[in-house]
Amino acid sequence: MRTFAVFVLGATLALASAAFVPTTGQVKYAEKDFLHKQEDLLLLFRHLYEKDWNSQLVAYAKNFAFKDSVELYKHEPTAPWAKKLYAYYEHGLLPKGEVFSVYDEVHLEQAIALFNVLYHAKDWATFYKVAAWARYYVNEGMFVYALSVAVTHRPDMAGFALPAPYEISPYHFINTEVVQKAQQYKMQGYYGMEKVDGVYTVVIPSNYTGWYVHTNAEQKLSYFTEDVGLNSYYYYLHTDYPFWLGGEKFGLHKDRRGELYLYEHQQILARYYLERLSNELGHIPEFSWMSPIATGYYPDLQYYNGHSFPARDNYYHVDQEANFRQIRQVVDYEKRLRDVIDQGFFVLPDGHKVNLSTPESVDVLGNLIQANPDSIENRFYKYVAMFARIIMGAAIEPVNPHQVIPSVLEHYESAMRDPLFYQIYKRIVGYYYQFKDHLPSYTYEQLVFPGVKVDGVVVDKLQTYFDRFDVDITNAIDIEPEPYVSGKYEGFGEIEYKPDPVVIKARTLRLNHKPFTYKISLTAEKAGKAVVRVFLGPKYDEYGAPYTLNANRENFYELDYFVQEVTAGKNVVSRSSVSFNGYVKDRTTFYELYKKVMAGYKGEEKFPLDMTEAHCGFPNRLMLPKGKKGGMPFQLFVIVSPFLEPKVKQYTGFDPVLSCGVGTGARYLDSYAFGYPLDRPIDETVFHQVPNVYYQDIVIFHKPEGDL
Repeated sequence: MRTFAVFVLGATLALASAAFVPTTGQVKYAEKDFLHKQEDLLLLFRHLYEKDWNSQLVAYAKNFAFKDSVELYKHEPTAPWAKKLYAYYEHGLLPKGEVFSVYDEVHLEQAIALFNVLYHAKDWATFYKVAAWARYYVNEGMFVYALSVAVTHRPDMAGFALPAPYEISPYHFINTEVVQKAQQYKMQGYYGMEKVDGVYTVVIPSNYTGWYVHTNAEQKLSYFTEDVGLNSYYYYLHTDYPFWLGGEKFGLHKDRRGELYLYEHQQILARYYLERLSNELGHIPEFSWMSPIATGYYPDLQYYNGHSFPARDNYYHVDQEANFRQIRQVVDYEKRLRDVIDQGFFVLPDGHKVNLSTPESVDVLGNLIQANPDSIENRFYKYVAMFARIIMGAAIEPVNPHQVIPSVLEHYESAMRDPLFYQIYKRIVGYYYQFKDHLPSYTYEQLVFPGVKVDGVVVDKLQTYFDRFDVDITNAIDIEPEPYVSGKYEGFGEIEYKPDPVVIKARTLRLNHKPFTYKISLTAEKAGKAVVRVFLGPKYDEYGAPYTLNANRENFYELDYFVQEVTAGKNVVSRSSVSFNGYVKDRTTFYELYKKVMAGYKGEEKFPLDMTEAHCGFPNRLMLPKGKKGGMPFQLFVIVSPFLEPKVKQYTGFDPVLSCGVGTGARYLDSYAFGYPLDRPIDETVFHQVPNVYYQDIVIFHKPEGDL
């Protein structure tokens, strides 16, 4: 079992909730200068593992005198980070070709230095010179990670699109045999490939992990847990709220990041549980550090350098001698968390007592568990998720700290593939509910919207199905690099990109649903502004028994959430699934995105900028669980509440057409607790008397592909 260093920074991530994507419906169009930068940015991610593939990018790297750069060493606050990064470069930077892990102390320190140089670069020219230099000299995984976080957080780069993570590094998403087949096509001179518009093209069928070997019942959910859109969503949630990033400069604390961290994981678990029920699986199993872990996982993934992702056998023994120290530490952290939650406060080293008994304290608790830089205390209550991920991943002890082979759990882009991910976070979310259970139930006065009554809810027929989706995996093959001639490239001009001679795609089956509409009928005594929340939850448990309201509250997934103007009298509010708040459509492929960028640059067509493919959105096609062929009962929970103005007016300080607004404190529609009113224990004698609450039974049908 691989050991790991304990370092001062936190180890788990906070997430940008799917319910908080700006949905203004507005569109802007990019100007020529923007598109020129967008093109250059895209090329940094192309053929990631070939540093010499574009001769002009090589020129950028070799002509940039990093150590002597006035832009870096005379500009604060870039200078100290530039000195630190260059010191790493001269004395022990993670070599190219090795595997980068954000959970390795040395790797993370180097990535943070690169991030800060990129983030603090004074202008676009400096930023791009550093990025091109780093692409050539810095480890590939570290480069992509630092660059992605920097682009996400630089205010002047709002609106820029990054290639999808599964296109940047298909190795984290696509099974080994598919990547091998792609490389064979290339090595055999594109034999058997069709040439379309001068480009060799082929589509390779791709299965989910485990199609060679049946390991356990959890494989039924591979279509969901290994969905490339779902895993990309989780990866970008981390780039929005990295566990090591915080402080006044970045403003992440303004977004209630601690509360958001806990609630977002609760929502992921609730959505996952609905999928389990659709596949005859029950509750998410729990684990003990002292007992074998029943759920194994065989990733069938391989890193670029040839090493396979570590596998975990069924009934894996965690309590090995190599893990004793780590298990003892994490058990201590867990006990401390449980104790301070139950006692309602904790004490800082200086004797100051911090209250943990108010509803607002959930933000403090989330920061404690994450141990992020915005936490009041990050020494005694931390590392639970980090220890669990590394221990449970069954990675092997490396000979050299620069030669780690992390498990899927140690990468944000692949963690959700492993069924144990959900068991780990069920444990984390348990602390969230332990805290919430100490709060009083909402009273009638806290739930009621005086003068408003929900009369009924009507929903279209709900139908899911599997469709085909093609993933561009061209980055998994090497192409012939352009020859670099020393002295040929003077200065830093425009970069020219010659389209790849080949496009290789992996065809996967993924869950989708037919568009649907729901209508809420309500009566209001007077006009006003309301906020509407719609949750989707199970009707019955895995045994077919109906759930009680209180026992079921943690299983509801927030389906829609919006502000509505109501008029006096009868109102009918209609919502289409294509416009639900917080969801995004499929990402445009690199090949198509680049063509659109160049067409816009040449003035042949307009290039739209909007939030329909925002990185902070949840895949629209995954909003409904699969259900069953003959229909499966679920229920909607609808509450119409008085509008409570958020502390910072929504969209203040950022352009919602271009940005997710991370770190502004202005992302949210209102100021209710996340998950209200299902976040606290429910007094059913009160809940059933509230006229602005409504339950509606629904049925979700699944149609096999042949029936469509």
